[in-house]
Amino acid sequence: MKTYPVVEITFSPTGGTKKVADLISCYLGNITNTVNLIRHDVSFSDVTVPSDSLAVIAAPVFEGVIPDIAIERMKEIQGNHANCVVIAVYGNRAYDDGLIQLKDTAELCGFNVIASVAAVAEHSIMRQFGSGRPDEEDSKELKKFAEEILEKLSSDKELSTDYFVPGSHEYKRLGNLSVVPKANASCTGCGKCAEACPTGAINKNNIRTGDSSKCISCMGCIAACPKGIRKLNPVFLAAASLKMKNLLSGRKPNEIFL
Repeated sequence: MKTYPVVEITFSPTGGTKKVADLISCYLGNITNTVNLIRHDVSFSDVTVPSDSLAVIAAPVFEGVIPDIAIERMKEIQGNHANCVVIAVYGNRAYDDGLIQLKDTAELCGFNVIASVAAVAEHSIMRQFGSGRPDEEDSKELKKFAEEILEKLSSDKELSTDYFVPGSHEYKRLGNLSVVPKANASCTGCGKCAEACPTGAINKNNIRTGDSSKCISCMGCIAACPKGIRKLNPVFLAAASLKMKNLLSGRKPNEIFL
């Protein structure tokens, strides 16, 4: 079966979304270019995807929608009528309006969105939920999804972008969580957290705290800290885990729409 040159576009603060995107991308073809939407110090307006490429666009679902900053940066990219697969990655609760929002945004950028995937990764805040995902079982399922996408691309029929995707075009945000990770006195000031922050909320001159007006609670700084020093308040984390246990427990599905 024919494979394609793949341009991978991701917003993945803690790495889970990138892991899912990589699994699907490698089954679809060879990754010829990667666009990291985490970068807050670059412009994406000069990114034009070749029309003969297959774009894979992946972003996480936060509180029912894709983070605003990820959508804003996506909208700078020129899709150039390239075929595209969008992936909304959720932390073992639900993907709500995130998948349809991602599809709509990619279409606004000029992509032909031929498939939409909802996939599970480890929860970015309460990491015991969806722990280890995507795992081996997910890898097999995502490979099957990729095969279905390649079959659609190789079909003699005209490619359809008009297919059902769950969710509402209102893109309803389910809450407004604002928790800012902080480092303690053991922080060495290496600056890895500031480099990883997608909004520039961490000042390298005041590395232990974060600007709450900029922080999107993505936990990228926690994932980037080499010493495991940057953390959330443990009392908050325990209370949130208890409150969300019923919603976040169990194995939630990966789904494809095409």
